[in-house]
Amino acid sequence: MRTTSLLERALEARNLETNIVGDAPEVPPVEDFVRRAYHASVVVGNYVYIDGGEFNLAPYENGSPYGQILHSTLSIDMSESWTNDTVEFRLIKKNGAPDLNAQILWPSTDNRTFYAFGGSQSFWAETIDPPAVSAWQFTADDSGGGSWEQLSAADNSVFADLTRPDFAKGVAIQNTGFIFGGHTSARSSPETASMEGATAIPGIVSFNITSGLWSNDTVPERIQEQIGFQVAPYGAFSSAPFGPDGVLIMTRGMSPNLYSPPPFNSITIYDPSDKTWHSQTATGSIPSARRVTCTVGVQGDNGTYEVFVYGGYHGGTTGTTNGNISLAQYEENVALDEVHVLSLPAFAWFKADYPARHPRRRHTCHVVGNRQMLSIGGLNPNRVYNNTIFPDPFKQGLGIFDLTAMQWSDRYDANAEPYVTPQIIKDWYEANGTSPQAWDDPAVRRLFQIRTRDNTNDNGKSSNSTTSGSGSSSIGAIVGGVLGGVVAVGLICALLFWFFRWRKSRSVEGGQYATPYSQKQGEYEQYQRSELPDNAKMYPQELPMEHPELPTRGDKLYSHEMPDNCRPSELASVQSPVGMHTAHSNREHNGG
Repeated sequence: MRTTSLLERALEARNLETNIVGDAPEVPPVEDFVRRAYHASVVVGNYVYIDGGEFNLAPYENGSPYGQILHSTLSIDMSESWTNDTVEFRLIKKNGAPDLNAQILWPSTDNRTFYAFGGSQSFWAETIDPPAVSAWQFTADDSGGGSWEQLSAADNSVFADLTRPDFAKGVAIQNTGFIFGGHTSARSSPETASMEGATAIPGIVSFNITSGLWSNDTVPERIQEQIGFQVAPYGAFSSAPFGPDGVLIMTRGMSPNLYSPPPFNSITIYDPSDKTWHSQTATGSIPSARRVTCTVGVQGDNGTYEVFVYGGYHGGTTGTTNGNISLAQYEENVALDEVHVLSLPAFAWFKADYPARHPRRRHTCHVVGNRQMLSIGGLNPNRVYNNTIFPDPFKQGLGIFDLTAMQWSDRYDANAEPYVTPQIIKDWYEANGTSPQAWDDPAVRRLFQIRTRDNTNDNGKSSNSTTSGSGSSSIGAIVGGVLGGVVAVGLICALLFWFFRWRKSRSVEGGQYATPYSQKQGEYEQYQRSELPDNAKMYPQELPMEHPELPTRGDKLYSHEMPDNCRPSELASVQSPVGMHTAHSNREHNGG
């Protein structure tokens, strides 16, 4: 397993041109804020919470700002609109929870708690003394505050055998948190305090928030090579509401040439329902090579799911002098101030049209206020060892991007309209249909024809789609229930059959007819109803019945006649958007 030089990581992380202090205000005035990075963040209820990491602030001493480890948890109220000049932060004491860089934060479906795992000790700490491996729970109140407490692992959990991963990727779906890859190093845990360099962790860990159980699964070698596990998975990482339990999707962020990550034309897919791995080729405006981006996902209004990928950099310090990159590298990194969109299930990439000005890496982002992406913090990728000297062009390190308009905004709107799929994406589906140009694997096609059932009810509580009783049941009650269900299904089918026959007869008598209008849309032929003038003489045609599902197009539903042996089925609800954070310390190999 390849290791990285701890000295290389320390040089950047220590940032010799930053004055390290321990008593600076943790919420500096807007005019004194310089940079924030290596933090983690999460959205719970009406608040965004920021934990861990480091920040820089004025005044400057000898040309450099002060550096500070964040020892508190911050919250921002998202129920009120704000600008970067008016936004307010609330400080929350941590009650013993460790101060770590690059943690993973998992929100619970109860909309009141989130969980923290992973990370490493800051290189700004005076000594190497990482805390014991532990997981923590934060319980929010109704005013942006809350409290931390350490979790106790279940007796039958594998938690005792886990190490604390650093620079990992994480996301929560179906009330289960996943953490993927990462490193272990001297600053990860007491058990590894004597380690030289950093060693990759080729596995995927999950935490069932409902049961408290942890699991640890090895990632197959072919997937490690496909994603790029030489050091850590630095590509885009998100979840999507397809398959029985949702899926994880990721792009490759590293390559055998450490400084040349490949473009995002191949999407790796993990199905947690059966722990299988797949891949699918993407097309369109494919993002160029980059790593350490931030990613959010949101449900479209036309049956699609959009994954927005923002920022990143090419990486590496090869060819640099005193931490300064070449002009060509500089221009390449500036050009990566981009927002790309991967629309599913078509696996098609799109690019927002705006001038590149403010590149960044090591930032986090979330969907907030219906249709807005909040970007938090980040470093200037064009400054390798002194990247905290230059102030963030986003005041307080906060940027707002309108996901529907695909443009940046100068303020957060708490009353924004709901998200609508951008018109450029709708136009593409209108012209090309809902499927990729070609499916790489029939298993992927089947997976993305299934919409994940949400496991939350109206109150945000966990609600499994299947349940098993814990006590005895009455046999008579079971038999009666089954017979009653059979009778009910028969009555429903009879009523539906009578209704459609009645409606068809009325259509013929009134001079209306149903004629197939065919336009290629993915795997289906679409049909819609049209009306002729009163003097038209046409005869009724019966719609073909070979299609297994009712096709949709946009928000229109086209009618079919129900077959005689119809059986009602329950429609799957769509999982709510999950913002995926990629907050990682840039303590990885050569300035990640």
